[in-house]
Amino acid sequence: MGSCTQKLKKVNKEINQKRQKLNELSIQPSKNQSIQTQEYFQEKGQNKVLKQKDQSLNVHNFILIQTCKFSKVYSSVINTSNYSLIQVQGKGPKENIQIMQNNLTGRIRIMETLKRNDKNTKNYIDNLIANPLSHPNISQSHEIYQDEESVHIIHDYCSGGSLNSLNFRQGQGVNEQIALKVLFQMIESVNYLHIKGFNHGHLTYNSFSRMDESENYFIKLTDTKPIYVKPQITFEQMQYFAPEIINNIKDYSFARDVWSIGIIFYKLLTGNMPFVSTEPSKLILEIRKGIIQFNDLQFDKISIKSKGFLNTLLQYNPSKRSELKNIIMSPMYRKLVTETKEVCKSSSNSLMNFKQANIIQSLFLQFLVSQFCQNQQNEIYQMFNKYDKNGDSKLSKIEIYELLYQQLRSKEEAQQHVDLIFKAIDTDHNGSVDCHEFIRCIVDRQALITTPNLKAIFKLLSNGKGSIHKKRFMQCFSVNQKQADEMFALITKSKRITFKVFSRTMMELV
Repeated sequence: MGSCTQKLKKVNKEINQKRQKLNELSIQPSKNQSIQTQEYFQEKGQNKVLKQKDQSLNVHNFILIQTCKFSKVYSSVINTSNYSLIQVQGKGPKENIQIMQNNLTGRIRIMETLKRNDKNTKNYIDNLIANPLSHPNISQSHEIYQDEESVHIIHDYCSGGSLNSLNFRQGQGVNEQIALKVLFQMIESVNYLHIKGFNHGHLTYNSFSRMDESENYFIKLTDTKPIYVKPQITFEQMQYFAPEIINNIKDYSFARDVWSIGIIFYKLLTGNMPFVSTEPSKLILEIRKGIIQFNDLQFDKISIKSKGFLNTLLQYNPSKRSELKNIIMSPMYRKLVTETKEVCKSSSNSLMNFKQANIIQSLFLQFLVSQFCQNQQNEIYQMFNKYDKNGDSKLSKIEIYELLYQQLRSKEEAQQHVDLIFKAIDTDHNGSVDCHEFIRCIVDRQALITTPNLKAIFKLLSNGKGSIHKKRFMQCFSVNQKQADEMFALITKSKRITFKVFSRTMMELV
């Protein structure tokens, strides 16, 4: 046992050193560099299982590593060998994608199946687990299963299809307000990647999908694999390349993504692409020139503000192309966000009337949100963005104070509530409230924390067994022994969490 403890300490030390180096050097997995913070294939009898060794604690970034039989949890809904169905998820036609239903939660998901022994698979899984994405406008990876030959990754399913499913007007693009709403979500999702040090590099019209077929026009970045493993270039991808990329395909800069978003927005507004050659050699020449005209008849009914965004996104010189974070913080962007995003009037009431969650309750609550609240997450994110006046993806005490003051009209009372709110939901104690902390506060807990929902996720977290063992808890949420001990002590004296304890713990939040 002593040797095992020493090995664990050594592994933790190495991980921290590597993480520090990554922060200093801003190493990006987009350059096919695998971030080695995980061990995946560990012998367990004759079978190998996926295992995490990242000991950091993050309430909202985790992927459930499942060791039970896949068929016990998911059933096939339809095989997406049909190309049009594959386009729903933004995947290529050669990838093995299936639509599945979780037998426990009833949620429809996408299953991506990869060959287990393939080198690219290991690089992909390595980076995916080390750096899971958690943003309302990015498809989330929820679980990973493996068998002797394959690895199965469970992602969000967007039933609305890719952006091609939007209704274009005859000879024109979509309604300008719809185009702007889609643009803002693209900018915010890709900016999230840039903040984390990632880029995509292969954004196209099919990289984004509508969450459903409603007129909310909520979208997600569903083509997430290129963030971790760069694919071979297709003709479709080339149409969205910036001029400077033509001479250096491996230049994975943030400016490259900005240009691609501009091309997608151009197509949303006009229904056409700015570069139209169908032969690769001629297309390359067009892109290299980078001449984009905004004075055609198709731009007559497009507002100055939308043309302004196009000019900002499609600057020929990458050094003059605005960074997404600067676009988000611009007065014009903030003004339009306020105009185009609806905000629930009861949000301030929700902020003032909720029960504080401890750290283990926050972990379980976030897992419930990820499993059952996809649409509600996006609606709450719209509120969050409206209150985020400076566009830094965080709510400061001043921003929340202004929100509450509008409701209470009392400076003293608003300040008191602000102090209580930060004490209750600022789980990482960084002096600001991020989107996930906000969602856990605003979400309708009465509708979410029900006995059927609790039973479903308890089966997932307990791996189908009668209790959640501490080792299983550490694996699910990437916490170390000390953290697990401290969190278990908040709700039980045992090394296992029974459903009775789990249910009682979560019902306290209602």
